[in-house]
Amino acid sequence: MRKLIIAVLLATGGMTASGAMATQVNITTANPVIDLNISETVQARPDIATFTTGVQNLAPTATEAVRANNIQMATVVARLQKLGIADKDIQTTQISLNQQFDYRDGQQIFKGYQASNMVNAKLRDLKKLGAFLDALAVDGATNFNGPTFGIDDDSVFQAAARDKVWTKAISHARDLAQKAGYPNVRVLRIEESDYGRNYASGPMVMRTMDASEKSTPISPGELSIGANMSFTFEMVK
Repeated sequence: MRKLIIAVLLATGGMTASGAMATQVNITTANPVIDLNISETVQARPDIATFTTGVQNLAPTATEAVRANNIQMATVVARLQKLGIADKDIQTTQISLNQQFDYRDGQQIFKGYQASNMVNAKLRDLKKLGAFLDALAVDGATNFNGPTFGIDDDSVFQAAARDKVWTKAISHARDLAQKAGYPNVRVLRIEESDYGRNYASGPMVMRTMDASEKSTPISPGELSIGANMSFTFEMVK
């Protein structure tokens, strides 16, 4: 005989999530139980690409460095907008100003001030990605990291992964139960944990494109979207 203790959150009318009441359900089983942890994935093609881009400028004074950086960054952001990225999909992630030095013969030599401005952007039309990156280089972007490919709404694929998990869990549990002399099983517990995302990303170096060159080759590939669930089944006759 095995006793399962399951914590359940109950939210009553007018209560917030933080005010939910916890209750405890005790389930006593007369038959043996099976504990399983199952993970499954489905493959899907990405439909968005997220990347970070920006500019750096070095100048003798802080004012000159910031002014040059602002002008150059305005051009980059304008290009992002012109190529179809909405304002909501452009977010400043870093602004910095630092003194730069060279070290020669044990001496510190002041080089100037380096200003940096970086933004995170999301492109929703992957067919434009290669030409998009080339255009940024032409407009003065000096830094680029990404792309990280993703799916804007992966709920359908997550549901498909859960279905695979459920099918496999039921099949596996019944097989084990039948080997032990029990014709069927019933579910006592299901818990889902975060599987995470397997989204590809990688660094890229921006450079000015020659007119004879083709656009930057980009291969989005496929993404793995998964589900991970743990179960307790009771073997029944």
